Amino acid sequence: METAIDSHINIVGLEKTINQNGNSVRILDGIDLAINRSEVISVLGPSGCGKSTLLNIIAGLDQPDSGSVNIDGLDFDSRLGSVGYMQQKDLLLPWRSVKDNVILGLEVKGMSKKQSYQIAESHFDSFGLSGFESNYPNALSGGMRQRASFLRTVITEPDVLLLDEPFSALDALNRSRMQMWLLDLLDEIKKTVLLVTHDVDEAIILSDRIYVMTSRPGKIHSVEKVPFARPRNRDMVNGNSFVELKSRILSFLWDQN
Repeated sequence: METAIDSHINIVGLEKTINQNGNSVRILDGIDLAINRSEVISVLGPSGCGKSTLLNIIAGLDQPDSGSVNIDGLDFDSRLGSVGYMQQKDLLLPWRSVKDNVILGLEVKGMSKKQSYQIAESHFDSFGLSGFESNYPNALSGGMRQRASFLRTVITEPDVLLLDEPFSALDALNRSRMQMWLLDLLDEIKKTVLLVTHDVDEAIILSDRIYVMTSRPGKIHSVEKVPFARPRNRDMVNGNSFVELKSRILSFLWDQN
């Protein structure tokens, strides 16, 4: 069982089976995972191994068949809405401007629009959105849409951020730029982060540790410690330690079905 010194999230023995075309399909098989406070953790694994299902359970959107999820003692009902969850698609509302999309979570919590705008305006510059506050989503680049979505996620100040392949829809260059932007941002905001990704480079660049999952039913194969101090920069990808870690993870993933 995985343990943490300053544990913020503890997951023990998580099991999940779904009904697929009349057949029972086991998705998660005994997942143990622990995340320290302010730690950035990535989960890597083959497609269909249950990574997104795991995030849904942690967020309180789905329930496991067995096992437990503990986030500072919050029960299932309390977790729903208490963590920030950014999914693969930006899910910006096309009829709302950038600033109105960004403040959506604050409005849902009952804050006035005026106060919500004041809070949002203090973040637009650091999120690269200054000058675009009144634009609508269809006028934004993919990277800008993701930054707006990310700001909407963090502006409510959740202690835990769940990120489900947030840059998978971007081209390689923009994805690389967004990874470095997020790296700097996470160093600044000091949140506990669980990132699901298929991108091994992304996992190494952003994370303190990486959980590597097997193919379905998903189990934890290994936990890799990322051997780079923070703050980090893009030059790390050329070092021997980066290449060796990437090769070790890929060699396992390539052997999965």
